[in-house]
Amino acid sequence: MDVPEDQLQQLYTWVDEIPLSRPKRNIARDFSDGVLVAEITSHYFPKYIELHNYSGANGISQKMYNWGTLNQKVFRKFGFSVNKADCEAVCNCVPGAIERVLKLLKVKIAKHRSTQSKKDERLDQPGIARTPAPTVPAAAPMPSPAPSTVQPQVNVGPQLYVPPGQPGHHIPQNEAQFVPAPEAYAQPSVNMQVPQAAPTPLPPTYGSAAVLGDGAATLLADREATIQELRETNEILETKVRKLEQLVRLKDAKVQTLMSKLQAAGIS
Repeated sequence: MDVPEDQLQQLYTWVDEIPLSRPKRNIARDFSDGVLVAEITSHYFPKYIELHNYSGANGISQKMYNWGTLNQKVFRKFGFSVNKADCEAVCNCVPGAIERVLKLLKVKIAKHRSTQSKKDERLDQPGIARTPAPTVPAAAPMPSPAPSTVQPQVNVGPQLYVPPGQPGHHIPQNEAQFVPAPEAYAQPSVNMQVPQAAPTPLPPTYGSAAVLGDGAATLLADREATIQELRETNEILETKVRKLEQLVRLKDAKVQTLMSKLQAAGIS
């Protein structure tokens, strides 16, 4: 389906109104890699697309990759798609192919923007509330404890003991235990002596046999033996290093002697 002549000028004007990253000289060649189409989509729906995923290309395979990425990740978000035949025609710079795709893209963009605008208007109308955020139900109050049915006891003080058969003797109704007279509460005086605490012995000094013990002393001896072995090994290595240095000096002297002989013989 070719674009009629009267709609081509409107289409070109629509493209010119959108700021693009590179000038438009040959629309078939400039739009063949899909990068400028991605920029047009980003102009209207910046949240739908990430432009860093699309790079300029001259090869057919990279161009087809860009168009495939647009189909899978961007166009499907607003109900648009470019078939494989049109993608191949655009990538090969077939005259009229990109105009046909841009016309369909323009229609889909306008339709999707109109749908979004209507949704926003309905949400902004009075009486139509947005979905409220879920609220957490308040915790139920704790039930108050039931009133106690136990009657309080009244302390009437100590009673004097009256032997049975004597006037004034009676048994309480609640069979309470006998409460002696106040004098009975008196405690005999006891001479309490606090024992003197034994003096705390001082801790043994570090390194003594009491601190180290047999196991620690053995471990310390092993470490000292290991240190001595390492010192001996270090001395052996130093001796070898000195011998190697002597060999290097001897070789340098021999090389210097040979060089002098070669120069004397006229060979250099």
